[in-house]
Amino acid sequence: MRTIPALAAATDFSSQCAQLQKVLPSKLHYPGDASYSASISTYWSTQERSISPACILLPTSAQNVSTAIGTLTASPDCRFAVKSGGHMAQAGAANIQGSVTIDLSGIHQFSVSANKTLVTIGPGLRWGQVYSMLTSYGLATAGGRSGDVGTGGYLLGGGSSYFIGHGFGCDNVVEYEVVVASGAILTVTATSHKDLFKALKGGSSNFGVVTSYTIRTFSLGGIWGGEIFYPAASTVDQQLPAFNDFAGNPNYDINAAVQVSISFAPSVGSIFVDQPFYALPKVNPPALRPFTKIKPQLADQTNLSTLAPFAAMDAASSPDGSRQMTWALSIENDLQTLYAVYEAFNNSIASIMNVSGISWSITLEPLPNAFLKASASLGGNVLGLPTTSRGNALILCDSSFTWANDNDTVVVRRTGLKLLNDIVQRAQALGTYNQWIDVNHADFTQDPISSFGSANQAFLQGVSRRYDPGQVFQKQVPGGFKVFP
Repeated sequence: MRTIPALAAATDFSSQCAQLQKVLPSKLHYPGDASYSASISTYWSTQERSISPACILLPTSAQNVSTAIGTLTASPDCRFAVKSGGHMAQAGAANIQGSVTIDLSGIHQFSVSANKTLVTIGPGLRWGQVYSMLTSYGLATAGGRSGDVGTGGYLLGGGSSYFIGHGFGCDNVVEYEVVVASGAILTVTATSHKDLFKALKGGSSNFGVVTSYTIRTFSLGGIWGGEIFYPAASTVDQQLPAFNDFAGNPNYDINAAVQVSISFAPSVGSIFVDQPFYALPKVNPPALRPFTKIKPQLADQTNLSTLAPFAAMDAASSPDGSRQMTWALSIENDLQTLYAVYEAFNNSIASIMNVSGISWSITLEPLPNAFLKASASLGGNVLGLPTTSRGNALILCDSSFTWANDNDTVVVRRTGLKLLNDIVQRAQALGTYNQWIDVNHADFTQDPISSFGSANQAFLQGVSRRYDPGQVFQKQVPGGFKVFP
């Protein structure tokens, strides 16, 4: 059920590169090739960049992927990795030492349906690219907040977005093209392979390699939002009540969204970074004024914009090329619990404040009842979330810890996991802990698949047995969170 941090393959599987060379010679790249180096450079974390596969396959079609899967699974002991955007923190999530990494960046199709209600995209695209292309049609879709995140992993893991009225990203997928373990290329919809269709809505990379997604679109023009920075100590008693009230508003404005981050860096100390977003070109709308009126402010970088630049701003706040750690948890919307989160965060700072290059942040993101109901109305998924929640919202809490040197990894990880445990314990004591763990931000020590509930996990296991009887994606692909223990 937990991901395997595959820092090294147990055996030298470089012979598999020779087999791939026979069938896909123009798609295979080796250390020293420009394409190999370019692929490695696109991983978000230093941990993933530090891994050196024996070769990297860059397919450009589902048929290429099918050929590769057939070749690699001919040797049951072979291990391989699959990469879409490569935006997970842990080593081995989408890369593998000494064996084969399949990089899907060359599968980057984009087409809008004639009636402009659907868009088909490849897993090689990143959300910033998708938003830029959709803007020319006056459209958007419920995708990643960061423009640098790949489409594939995001959609397979669920995917929260700016658009409260559209649920999770996965809720908006109406068709998948999937290469399953046999090498077959399946078209998967609500009526064709409907069990697999449901499993792909949050079940992660357990069932095959998805080579295209057809997702719903909606009209979008200009938007308003940005980032506002505040000193933490002098504004916390404004921030947390404002967040609690906003998330729990029974008359929630579905055009409005916000993320509130509690952050520390030695150069600035402890600050709040709020990211208000409004899906209309309306400056400082009433729903978001409880945040914009908080004083004092260190900087206000809100403006009228469009979606692609907004997502680029989000990506710039967490650039590539550093050591990274993320985890996730969810809590009920409760003011006392929010203060407990803040207190636990403050208590953690002393242990990491002298770490070189440290950036220490946790983000609170509301999933209001309007979001939960929208998700259910679109057909549902396997994440196991309720349609209503105490306090009128669930709160997704995820971390982003960044540092420079490997010799600080032990202290960062120890402190980060202690902070996670402290928040979980406080929320459990207050009766506000929710078991759901977001796959897309989970640490490799967490078990998000079981957090979906026993019935959903059993369903996912059954789908895995049906479409992958040899358990290729459980055993031969070490990275990712597995449906079986």
